[in-house]
Amino acid sequence: MRTLIVFLLSLVLISCGTSTKEQDKIATESIQNQTKIKFDKELHNFNSIKNGEIVGCYFKYTNTGETPLLINNVKPGCGCTTVNYTKEPVLPGEEGEIEIRFNSKGFSGKQYKIIKVEANIPNQFIELVISANVIN
Repeated sequence: MRTLIVFLLSLVLISCGTSTKEQDKIATESIQNQTKIKFDKELHNFNSIKNGEIVGCYFKYTNTGETPLLINNVKPGCGCTTVNYTKEPVLPGEEGEIEIRFNSKGFSGKQYKIIKVEANIPNQFIELVISANVIN
């Protein structure tokens, strides 16, 4: 299992333009030292919004571990939600952010959208949630 994790982290790091030695070091240290992430919030409620309105928010996070934090992927639950996030390694004590945009066109009533954040952390992912009450 460890070999698979190191391999996957290495592939991700290669795409980031980091040198091979640095990639191997980050992947190995992350597994050994259990990189940690702390979000300022894991739920954002837009409250009531109009159908067709596009709303956005930021989820800020801090690397509270001892090794570089890598956000490998951020997957929105559906096409109505878009994301933009820090793609470079976040060093210990530093911050990053994930921007979320929700397009309410075609929705009505209470909406809950889950965004899956994959990173080099012990559980490998965290779920963030946005909610809104879309009115016509």
